[in-house]
Amino acid sequence: MDDNPSLSGRSIMGLPVLGPISAWRDHNIDGLIPAIGANRARRDIMQRETSRNAKAITIVHPRATVSTWAELKAGIVAFAGAIVNAYAKIGQNVIINTGAIVEHDCEIGDHAHVAPGCYLGGEVKIGEGSLLGLGSRVLPGVSIGNWCVIGAGAVVTEDVADHATVVGVPARRVR
Repeated sequence: MDDNPSLSGRSIMGLPVLGPISAWRDHNIDGLIPAIGANRARRDIMQRETSRNAKAITIVHPRATVSTWAELKAGIVAFAGAIVNAYAKIGQNVIINTGAIVEHDCEIGDHAHVAPGCYLGGEVKIGEGSLLGLGSRVLPGVSIGNWCVIGAGAVVTEDVADHATVVGVPARRVR
């Protein structure tokens, strides 16, 4: 399903594009995963379609490792090489991308995106909708607010306020 009309009837990665997202009820679809990296757009689609009784499903790649003691809400995608360790709590509609590591006791809010190669030390807290850029690192016990952007390669050594953008080593606020 895709709202881009030019894709209707085409195939993407071997799967047919059946039409707009709103037409999911016209097809025999088991569940919903908004395959969009833009956190706000993914949130909006998930909220709209689950309010229309679509079922959010979780997909864990066979080469991802998720502890049996981790807690995953609906609508999560964990890509190949992702690791989610014991007692981590992952919110709804979260992307744990390729090779990302979420250590013990981390909490990740709804609609967040942990990009490829990110490392979250133990007891890290990530707020709703935050984006952790490619290869970023968050040291143990650090909290990142809601709707933050952590730049690629940044090393976050201290808490980050809501809606902030931080970059660099160590990470510093730029917005």
